[in-house]
Amino acid sequence: MSQLRIACLLAPMVDTEGPMDVVDGKVLNGPKKIMGKYGEVGLEAAITFAEENKNCVHLDLLSIGTSKELKALQQNAIAMIQPAKLPGTLAVHALELDNLSSLDAFAVGDLLFGMIDRLEKRPDLLFIGKDSNDYCHGIVGTYLAAKLQIPYFTGASVVALDEGFQSVTTTFNESEGKTVKKLTLPVALGTTDSLNGKDSARFTSLKGVMMAKKFKRNILSPSDLGTEATNRTEVLSAEEVKKDRKNQRISDGEGAEKVSAAMNILVNVDKALERGDSAGTDASVDKQVDWSGADSVDFSGSIVLLADHDGHKVRLSTSQALTPVKKLSAETGKKVTLVVCAENLASLGASLSAVDVDRVVGLESSAFKHATGMAVGSALLKLFDQSKPDFFFTVANDLGHDTAAFLASRLGSSFLPGLSSVELDEGKIKGVRIVANARYTTTEKALVDGTTQVASFRPTAFDPAAEGQASEFIKVNSVEIADTKSALLEFLAGVESSGIPLAEAKTIISGGRGMKAKENFAHLEELASLLGGAVGGSRAVTDLEWIPHNLQIGQTGETVAPDIYIAIGISGAIQHLTGMNDSKYIVAINSDEEAPIHQHADLSIIDKWENVLPSFIEAVKETL
Repeated sequence: MSQLRIACLLAPMVDTEGPMDVVDGKVLNGPKKIMGKYGEVGLEAAITFAEENKNCVHLDLLSIGTSKELKALQQNAIAMIQPAKLPGTLAVHALELDNLSSLDAFAVGDLLFGMIDRLEKRPDLLFIGKDSNDYCHGIVGTYLAAKLQIPYFTGASVVALDEGFQSVTTTFNESEGKTVKKLTLPVALGTTDSLNGKDSARFTSLKGVMMAKKFKRNILSPSDLGTEATNRTEVLSAEEVKKDRKNQRISDGEGAEKVSAAMNILVNVDKALERGDSAGTDASVDKQVDWSGADSVDFSGSIVLLADHDGHKVRLSTSQALTPVKKLSAETGKKVTLVVCAENLASLGASLSAVDVDRVVGLESSAFKHATGMAVGSALLKLFDQSKPDFFFTVANDLGHDTAAFLASRLGSSFLPGLSSVELDEGKIKGVRIVANARYTTTEKALVDGTTQVASFRPTAFDPAAEGQASEFIKVNSVEIADTKSALLEFLAGVESSGIPLAEAKTIISGGRGMKAKENFAHLEELASLLGGAVGGSRAVTDLEWIPHNLQIGQTGETVAPDIYIAIGISGAIQHLTGMNDSKYIVAINSDEEAPIHQHADLSIIDKWENVLPSFIEAVKETL
């Protein structure tokens, strides 16, 4: 059996759950640097593969940072591995650099490419944590894979080595469910908060610590690499997110009394729950569009937005992203093109007919049914071959980020991900990003001239654009897609809460581990039905399989911004808060007075849900 080479990229990260501050007005810092959580789960998977396939796996660990940071980080990783017991081989590479905080994700990717290029052999499998130096926006992995000319896939939740080490069978979590794919090696996998059932690496032992101290690491400097690291973006400033919640608490009285006080606030005082309130409705009409065929399309001087859709209709997120796009169009006079990549364009006709853009360009291929950033990005790269747009934008989700990062990598352009505002500064995109688990914002600017500028928008930061009608619908006759060396084995459909897409619901009832059992979510379904809303949950309850994974809200789930978000039995882990902080009004029901969720709520009911929820449901029936 041949030897499998696995590389893990381990980044020393500021602990975003601990104390943090801003240095020099733009550098996020903290007293504690930790192994990036997403890189940690990749390391655990790699160690397990080595243990399960004795003497068949070689591990390379690669890290960039200061000498002190890397020594602590890598010795911790080596202690987990215990090289004297590892049934395989291990090499640890440290690029010592004092100015890592001044480098963007592209420059970090350049350095990592230089490190990999020095290895005896390139890895077959790369685990790249999505938190690598870019706070979960996944640029490093996509960019590095593009430079290595290998496929990149994000969101892997289960990875299994196939016999002969020629491929891996991998499960990915998607908004509509899960896909299982066979991926031909070499491949790069972007890891998130859980892999193969593990959400952290193993503990170290005293024996492992002693091995780590004796292990010889390969210490490098930038001059050893022979590669140039170039920033494509610049951080102009950083500041802490200011909490502007009302923080009203109801803690006195019995459950029914608390509910009465809460309903008075919700209905009469804050008017967060209005009589007749309901979820958003589908405004699209039963109308098809007439497509005209074309071999090529001229994108010169235009703005392009990539449509986000579910295969049947364009999602609300597209309309939300269109708001800043139309603002930029009004300021520059540039026309807006909506590009749609779909398996069947006809199925999207009704929702496309109401999008207010200058034209819609459609690409149709079976490869877009369960699309990847590489598939969509390569098709767009070919589409833009003859004429490139001035600006290319996507929705800030996994597919949007991967597509935008792939395109920026191949075009040599900048990429600003997850913007909540946008403007032009001397002709270059400048915008605000929410980073560090939604604790800080950074204002960043693109640096690259002479090519398409790329960005993605955090949809929940914007109101939907007004409906309109495109004057032209063009279907590209021939679509060319790069070979991603993958095969779809299975698709496991998820479940939409109450038939309402979670990201589009005006009211969301969300449950956490405090709900105690799967059957108790029936209470949340009843309340959601009364309010015309949707049910979601924290990662803890999706791990317990109380609700499907595609209903998870948080950093690695859906990002939502309903009119009212009711969190029941949720403690408020920072990863969950990241996904719902844009909600207009937040209600928390939790018996723990110290639970973090209360700090982020407009109204808190301090009590067990069992004492509150039945009365709350009856009050909604009587009042609304």
